Parts: sequence; structure tokens; C-alpha cells
Amino acid sequence: MHLPLHVSLPALLLLCAFLLLPPSAADKSPERAPLDAEINNKRIVNGQEPIDFSSSNYPLHELGFPVGAGAPKLPIPELFPVSMHLPHPTPLTVLTVETPSISYPYVNQRIHYKICGYNQTLCTAEAPPEHLPARTWRSVLPGQSIGVGMDNLDDQQDGLTLKSVLIKQPLKVTVALFTSSGWDGDRDPLLNQTMHPSDSDVIIRDYYMSNERYGTAYITPNYDGKSYRGDLAEVDLETAKYNHVRLHGIETDFSDYYSVSSSSLDGIDPYVSESSSNREDQIMVKRLTNLDPDLAGFQGGFGALYGTTSYGFMVPNFNGVDHSGKVVRITSGHFNVSASDNWIADQEFRQFRTVTGTKTIMGEDVNVYDVSGDTDFSAVDVLDLTTIDPELKGFIGGFNHGDYAYFVPFFNGQAFSGKLVRVHIHTFDAASVQILDVSQVDKRLTGFYGGFSTNLVPSATNGLANNYAYLVPYKNVKGPIDGVNTKYTADGFKHNNVYDDKEAIGGDHLEPNHHGYLVRVNLDTFALADVSFIDLQTIDSDLKGFSGGFQGGRHGYLTPNSKGFNDYASKVVRFDLIEFTADRVEVLDLTSKNDQLKGFVTGFAYDHHAYFVPYQNGRSDVNYRQRNQHSLLTRVDLNDFTPNGIKTLDVSTVTRKNTPSFPDNNLRGFVNGFCAGSFMYLVPHFNGLWYGKVVRIDARDFDALVNAQAAGNSTDLRTPYKGVQEVDLQRFSARLAGFSGGFIRLRPIPDEKFFEVNRAVFNYATGLDRLQARSTGFSPFGQVGATGTVSTMPEGVEKPPNPAAASGADQGS
Repeated sequence: MHLPLHVSLPALLLLCAFLLLPPSAADKSPERAPLDAEINNKRIVNGQEPIDFSSSNYPLHELGFPVGAGAPKLPIPELFPVSMHLPHPTPLTVLTVETPSISYPYVNQRIHYKICGYNQTLCTAEAPPEHLPARTWRSVLPGQSIGVGMDNLDDQQDGLTLKSVLIKQPLKVTVALFTSSGWDGDRDPLLNQTMHPSDSDVIIRDYYMSNERYGTAYITPNYDGKSYRGDLAEVDLETAKYNHVRLHGIETDFSDYYSVSSSSLDGIDPYVSESSSNREDQIMVKRLTNLDPDLAGFQGGFGALYGTTSYGFMVPNFNGVDHSGKVVRITSGHFNVSASDNWIADQEFRQFRTVTGTKTIMGEDVNVYDVSGDTDFSAVDVLDLTTIDPELKGFIGGFNHGDYAYFVPFFNGQAFSGKLVRVHIHTFDAASVQILDVSQVDKRLTGFYGGFSTNLVPSATNGLANNYAYLVPYKNVKGPIDGVNTKYTADGFKHNNVYDDKEAIGGDHLEPNHHGYLVRVNLDTFALADVSFIDLQTIDSDLKGFSGGFQGGRHGYLTPNSKGFNDYASKVVRFDLIEFTADRVEVLDLTSKNDQLKGFVTGFAYDHHAYFVPYQNGRSDVNYRQRNQHSLLTRVDLNDFTPNGIKTLDVSTVTRKNTPSFPDNNLRGFVNGFCAGSFMYLVPHFNGLWYGKVVRIDARDFDALVNAQAAGNSTDLRTPYKGVQEVDLQRFSARLAGFSGGFIRLRPIPDEKFFEVNRAVFNYATGLDRLQARSTGFSPFGQVGATGTVSTMPEGVEKPPNPAAASGADQGS
């Protein structure tokens, strides 16, 4: 038998004595089976007498399973990361893949794992004996999620704290996992310690993580209360380089402590210089309407990578005059990934920061940033989709997958649309535009609110044959004659939008129709024959009117928004990304925990949780100043999709780590959110007024703050983290309000042209007391897009040209 190498001699003698004792009357374990035992239909064949596993839970160690080919090994756990690239702690869902040809006699299987960040060898074959894979590793049940991040490591080094890690330098994190048979080791303590021949091989994978304050965000303009805007704000999230103040245990750094105002809160201005070229400021603004007055009123945006060039895309919707099809692409960064210090800001090529302006630090004038003379748009490209098809306009949301940017159809100014559009992220021209009208599959498939692609790499083991994207069901119209998405004039069709408060009066019978048609598109073929959908309302009539969705491991999640006029939705949908069928759909009603948890707009996954961004729930009876907008950031545990797994943080009543620190009741009515490093960010939209307060929440403080609120205690906590802080973009410019989304500028993985996953597999070798390594090396998976998805690309592909060379701009930092 194989013993762990670190067992001492006395412990070994005691263990041997224990194993030689005859079984007690209460222990009805059989005699040991010979080493030539084999699996056959859940039985051990031992000469003439089979042992039936269905009636006994025999420890495998006592049954004497052989090492090597004779052992009925479990399959390697399959990992489904939420993102292989986004710079934040990445939730991984592990899945034990069933193999139909073999019947495994094991129950209570578990996935054991170890996460190494500072010393990768402790998770690899080079590990010393005391670090070899063992059942003493942390474990989860198959199908549950693991939060892989810098705050969840098994190898914290002495003297090296999380705060001492370079903020801009990503950390390579190695994850090692194996599947165990999960036998109860009451009669054999070894069963809960060392690996067994029945356990799967060990797989390791590498990821890159970032900690603390990280990255640059783009906040997409929509409507500021006066007009539809095109003021695209770039916000530097790495605020440690700016001034920060630590008073009474509170470190405030997200906004300028020294800023004051007699008309609003102090200490919430962005960091700017009194006289600046804007390369040193926390916030930059590009007024896109100076390039083209139609470039306003966007509905969301997203980032994309092509080689070493980072892009951002603005999704056109309605500009105040007409529904728009003009897609804006910004070149947000060009990176030198071969340099050892390539993640230092001065090494980045940044065309976007070209505007100059001034601001008085102690002033109260919020209208100080003037970009009326902004004429440098060398980093901005525009593609008008209506020149290809006049109906290609009025989108909501989009996503990137591989080499393409996708734009999700909503309402094009005449009718609710089903035309999904994609364009090559680098060539960005009319020749690369492709259209897939999903309403040709079923005329009801129109009117979506965003979508997302997945990064589940198709393989034989996980049963996924292709790369897919999902369109989130929102609303369209219906009439009494032609039904959903009618275009009959007899139904009242008049080529205009039908709003939620529409009522059929007289001869006008056209009514809004919030729907639940969840659509899946095969991105490899991009063909109508490979479009499928699930009508969620056949499961529950309330499952309609969602606003945004996202991937969480093996599952997709839909954010509940509205079922109709003043009828806010509360039911989260979780569906299987591999087995896309109605019977694999799960539903969680958030109001089962709190009757105010309704009306969210988009969400995201962070660690092993799903977060839903609060917009409005219609509860003016309890909300601040009788407003419809609410402030309840809601979290669901991916491993506990029940009411018990729901937690809520009221960001409007929490003590902020700004100075002064009292709560800000106006923090409500958000649209969209994102995460980076150790933080989550909420994008401001409307709280009764169009406003511009971006909220930052330290994910490491979330539980402590939630628990304090639930107990009715003060949230003025002295934690080592940064709690909840805000920065008011309107203190920079009154135009910076009423945003529709935000996203992070993506960066390539350092020192790697394309992101690669290390799949080194360890085998349990016959006759050896430790694992031996068999490495398959690095497997190129191609480019990584905004959602972490990949597509194959020839190694000899031409690298994108430096955008500065094309524009004639100077080379520089």
C-alpha cells in the first residue's frame, strides 16, 4: 500500500497495528480482495465470489485495488473558467465528466485542489513530498465553483503580504486539481489523507491574476438629463500613484480628499492637476460628437484584444435624433509584451489621452472641463452599419469573441430587430461585416438586451462541439391578429417603439411584450441552421424581461429586470451552457430572501459569486425620498443557488471610506457594473436625477459589511481593505452623468503573444510512492477576447500595425 512520505515511524506502527486488528462486530468489512481485482458492473470479481458495491461502502484501500491499469480511475476534472483573461479573481467551475462505457462504484466524489501563486512548484511535480497531491487538500463537490485569486492562495510566503505585491504586475497562479472517489475513511484514516489509485490524474493550469487597484475603465455615455451625450470618459483605476490620505484607520484613495464643495459632499472629486496635459489625471474625456454629432446615446460598450493591441467598442442605440448604427472603435492601448517591465504605465502606447484641460483643485465650479476644441481623433474609428443594411441600428450591448465584435439587436427605429451583427475587431470595415437575422428562425426572436459569449473550449471530454453566444430576452411587441412581433397595420403597427406604459385604446392594439426567448448562436458557423432557443415562459410565466447576462463557470445567468410597466422582475435564471435544454434551467426568486430585490440591470461574476446591479424596484414606499430606484447590490453564491446563498449590501447606507465617511443616500439607480483587481464598480445612471457617481466596492469587505448591516450594527469598520468609496465624475464636468455601461481596457498576458493554458497531467505510477509527471506542455488556444473566449490563429499571422504609424502620431508612452 502507498503511504504518505511524511508519516512518522510511530504513526506508521500505530497505523499498521490498526490495520491488522480483526474487524469488530459493528464493522462488517469483508476480507481484503486480491490485487488482481477488477471492475465489472459495479462489482469486484474475486475468483468465484463477487462483492456487490450497491450494498456496501468498502474503503478502496481495504479492497486492495491495484495501482496502474487495473485500477478503475476517475476522469480528470474539467475546468470551466469564467474568464481566462479578465484581470480579476477568476471563478472556476470544476466538473467530473461521466464516462458511459465504465460504471464507477464510487459515491460522494470530490474535487480536491491547491492554488499556488508565489511558488508554482508546490503545485507541480517538483513539489517536495509534504506538498504532493493528497486528499487533505481543500475540496468541493463536482459542479461547484472555486474562487481562484490572489486572496485565496495556499502558499502565502513569509513576509510577503498582498499589499506588497506590485499592483500593475500580474501574478501567475497555478491551480492543481484531482477527482477523488470520496470514500468514507472511518475505518481507514489513510482514505482521508493520501491519494489512491482510484483517484483521477492531477491536472494543473496556469492563470494570470491581478490584485488591488487595477486597470483603466471606459464609462459609456448615454443621456445626462439635457441631451444625449458622446462624452466618453476614461477613468484610471490605479489610484495609488495619486494622493491618498489615511486618517483614523481609513485610507481614502479613489477620489481627492482635498476637494471641497459647499453644495455637495466633500472629498469625492477626481484627481486632476491644476494645470495638466491630462496624462497625469485620473480622468480623461473624449467628446465624440466633435468628430460626428451622431456619435451620442450609446447603450453599453466592451473591450477586445487583437494581438498586442487593445480596442474598445461603443454600442450605438439612439442619439437624440434617430436610432443609430454608427459603431465607434477606440484604440485604447498598444503594448510591448516582450519587455520585462511591460506593465508599467509609461511603457504603454496610449493614443486616447490627447486632450488638455485645467481644473482648480479647491474650486466648486463643476463645469470646468472644456473639450469644445477637441480635434484629435487619431485613436477613434467609426463604422456606419446602416450603409450595409439600413435596419442595422438601435442595438443594446455587445461582446467580443475571437476575432469579432458582436452587436445585439433591440429596436431599429421601425421595428424590434433580430439582426445580430459581427465585424472583425482589427480590420473594422464593411467587408468584414456579417449579419445573422435570428428572427428568420422564429419571428418572435427579436428585442434583446445584451448578450455574451462563453469561453468553454469545445472538447470531447466536456461534450461541447462549438463556440456559442447567447442573446438575452427582453421585449418586443404583440398584436391580436399576427401575435408577437406583428407588422400588421391592423394590429396598430406604426413603425415606432411601443413603450412599457402603452395601452391598447380604440383601434390601436399594439402592446409591449416582455418575452423569455433565450437564443443560442453557433459562432463557428454563424448560420441560421445552428440557431436554437428556449422559451423560458414555458417553465415559468414570470421568466421574461431580462437585462443582461453573463457566464459563471458551466452556467449562464440572466439578470431580472421588468415584466411590464411598473412590474419589476426578481427571478434569476441559471441555465446549462453545455446541455442547452429547458430541463437544465434553474430559477431563483430573489424576493424569497427580501421582497425589495427586484429590477436589476446587468451583472457579473466575481470569485464564486454572481452579482446583480441595482436599478429600480418600484418600492417608493421604502426607498429614499420615495424614489423607484434602489441600492441593493445582490450577490448569489454559485455553489448555493438557493435563498440561503443570497446576500445583499445596501450601498446607500454603508459608511464609506471616503473622508468624510457618512453614507451617501443618493447611491442608487445603477446601470451595469464590472470588476477589476480586488474591486467591483457600479456605473451611475439615474437616481431621481441623472448623476455621475461611480461606486467602488472592495470585494474583500463585502461579507463584513453585509453582516454588519444584517445585525443592525455600524458599518464603520476598521478592516485592512478599502470598503466602499465613490468618485463623482460630475465634479469634473456636469456632462458626465447618466451612463449606460462600463468596461476595462484589456491587456495581453505578459511575455506571451497568445494566451496559453498549461495542462500538465500527473499519473499515479505503479510501484512508486509519489506522483510522476507527464507534461503535455503548452497548448496554444489562440487569441483571447473581452469575455476570455478564444479562437485559433496561425502562429505566423501578421501582427497588427502600430496604430500610431497609420495615424502619423508620434511614438510615445
